[in-house]
Amino acid sequence: MSDYIRQWLMIIENMNNDNTYKLAWGRAILECIVEEKTIQRIITFEKIACKMLKYYWNQIDFFHLKQSPGKKPIIVQETEKCIDYVQQKRNSRIPIWFDKAEIYLKEDPVFYQKKIQKIANTLTHDVSWRFMNVNGKSLDIYRLDLKKKEIIFTEEQIMDLHEYAFVLSQLLNYRWAQLLEKFNNCPKIASKVKGISDEKIRRNNLTKYKDILLLQMKQGKIIDFYTGSSLKENEISLDHVIPWSFMYSDDIWNLVITSKSNNSRKSDSIPSKNIIKRLEDRNIELLNDIPQTSKYYKELKQAIDNNYVEKFYLSLKL
Repeated sequence: MSDYIRQWLMIIENMNNDNTYKLAWGRAILECIVEEKTIQRIITFEKIACKMLKYYWNQIDFFHLKQSPGKKPIIVQETEKCIDYVQQKRNSRIPIWFDKAEIYLKEDPVFYQKKIQKIANTLTHDVSWRFMNVNGKSLDIYRLDLKKKEIIFTEEQIMDLHEYAFVLSQLLNYRWAQLLEKFNNCPKIASKVKGISDEKIRRNNLTKYKDILLLQMKQGKIIDFYTGSSLKENEISLDHVIPWSFMYSDDIWNLVITSKSNNSRKSDSIPSKNIIKRLEDRNIELLNDIPQTSKYYKELKQAIDNNYVEKFYLSLKL
């Protein structure tokens, strides 16, 4: 391992952050370098700003993760303005992956460029030079041109970063998750941080749970969990009572049968205490209908024994 990579490790190890700017900045640099087919020594702040907007978009729009304990950082504020803009253009508040949202942003290049410039200016005033500081000493990991809003690397530095980009990115993800855990109470934060640059966030097909949930339906009637009304089979939709964006997982104890229209209308709203109590009762009833040899029986029993519904609901409310 080169001395240059050791400097990067020193920076990551000694980060004392009250927001996630440095972590996003470091990750964006590595992603920009890895994407290049040739050795590109100069990275513009605008390119880094686009990456950071993507990271924050996916964490905020999908998972509602706070990026600091107090006042929202400027980059988060600008990201939320972009999210609001795209939601208005789509006439929908259903989250979408940034790569799809960017299509709507590019339809208004003046608006989009203004937001990227605002983020780039924030990086100029704060993150770009602070990232290199460790215990009052500035490490020489890139040359900074604040006037041109660029960072410049030597060819040797680029080659080192290509070789160690994956390891450094994983360490940045780990520190990012550690920081978010201080001011977010939701589960699987590490997985949510890791997923912000994946091709897309995949929500699994829930069809496999349908037959298990239908076991509880008596006399051939399919009942909407929320409304109590009868449903036809082609109207069925499965819903996460505690929102998927909070849980980031599909669990039999958190899934119920509802109508497609009601599921769409509910979106990521927080359930009432009454709904939570009904979910707890439903789980006990469902446990009696599932064969004890089924893996779902074991999962459901574990959830009931450990009071998962109430625990995760209380965390969601915090």
